Amino acid sequence: MSLLPSDLDLDLSELEGRSFTCDPSCGLCCLCQPEVLPHEVSWFKSNHPRRIVETKRPHRHIALTLKEGQGACTFLNASRRCEIYAQRPHYCRQFPFHLYLGKRVQVELDLSCRGVWYGGAEDALVEGGRMVQDNVDALRETLTETRAVYRDFEANCRDAGIYRPEEALRREVGRRIEMFTELPYLAHVLDLSAEDEEMSMPDTPAATLDAAELQRSAMEMGLESLAAEDVFSAPVYCDPKWRWNLFLVKGGSMRWAFLNDDGSLDAAGDIDPTKVKLLSPEGEGRSIFLSYLRMLNRRDSMMGYAAYLVDDYGYEDFLGNTYYGVMATTALDLLWRASLIAYLQGGRLDRAGMIEGIISYDMDRLDAPTIGAFL
Repeated sequence: MSLLPSDLDLDLSELEGRSFTCDPSCGLCCLCQPEVLPHEVSWFKSNHPRRIVETKRPHRHIALTLKEGQGACTFLNASRRCEIYAQRPHYCRQFPFHLYLGKRVQVELDLSCRGVWYGGAEDALVEGGRMVQDNVDALRETLTETRAVYRDFEANCRDAGIYRPEEALRREVGRRIEMFTELPYLAHVLDLSAEDEEMSMPDTPAATLDAAELQRSAMEMGLESLAAEDVFSAPVYCDPKWRWNLFLVKGGSMRWAFLNDDGSLDAAGDIDPTKVKLLSPEGEGRSIFLSYLRMLNRRDSMMGYAAYLVDDYGYEDFLGNTYYGVMATTALDLLWRASLIAYLQGGRLDRAGMIEGIISYDMDRLDAPTIGAFL
């Protein structure tokens, strides 16, 4: 760690105290079609020209092919081992780390990776630091660009009279984070965030709660976050039996299926989302839930998502209202997703249930749009 560049504004705090081991039974990262960087393309063109393809999302680039265009990477064999492990692209080597650049460089850890939760031989702080060292020139160059974007964003917010410093927003959430386990409190924050006036974080839940309305809102939010144009774009949850679960949403219905390594689907049944009861975390599950929310409150990509929304809506909403609303919406969305997994597995939102909920959710959280950049 002593070799890390002193001139780079760098935050590795999310990695502290974490270790992990990649379990070859999982293969979740092999469902994320990796981009092949320009300096890697020649090797693939020479050795595997039919195993790369040009794609247009989110920008035009070369990527590895997928089985049937929607399954695992074609280099993943029947034993879920990579056939080109020594030559795998940069993006494969980087998982489960995400290098986010906004005003600084922050290394975030993808908690949808099961190996992150149960310890192992790899020290996340050491591996994250090594990743920074290997990409320091690209980080410096990109950070110059993202800082300029943030300066413009803050200037626009000030001109519109909607700006508040990021650390002030984080402190306000942090002071009340314990209350995010209470559904009436989340409902109150969401109601206030939708008002035209600038809000302050409330100290108490709403006096009354329409439980049925909150259940409906959480369900609609959950279905929206699971919705995708096609199987390839659908969120994937790797369960404790190493099955790749898909929840395919169309309208108000949900089809549950298992994605096979070859890209085919095995139907698991239809789910009536109205039967998924919104649960609250309990026991150690409460501590896991709050720890995750505290981490999100420190993630620069989370603040970058709120900034993206403010920009997308033309600087009409207060930055504070948007950020507080994003945190409350995320908490409610996670609880519904975790409740869905608990409903299928016959569990509760205890320690194990809450971990499964986060495993099913965090990759989607990291995929949210932002005004910064992931390298």
